Amino acid sequence: MLAGGLEERGEVVTSPYLDDNDVTLHHGDCLEVMRDWIREGAPRVDAVVTDPPYGFEFMGKRWDRGVPGEPFWKAALHVTKPGGHLLAFGGTRTHHRLACAIE
Repeated sequence: MLAGGLEERGEVVTSPYLDDNDVTLHHGDCLEVMRDWIREGAPRVDAVVTDPPYGFEFMGKRWDRGVPGEPFWKAALHVTKPGGHLLAFGGTRTHHRLACAIE
């Protein structure tokens, strides 16, 4: 849900970016989008598919200093329907941190 462009200009967009009968895409910070869904009581999702930062500090980038913490995973659980699925990609050296954060 976080894509280049808007965040670089300091804009936050949590309303649907694309909405048709089959799919709804949101463009914005994923944690903010999920928090908005929770506040609005929006329909829950069938699956959360995410490729979060791996915590490698890739090229010294600030965004990759750690894996998402408890607030992200609590929000993801809250917006997922009962029986829904989570697919979270992780790095080979930090997948244990990801698993612990999800637990």
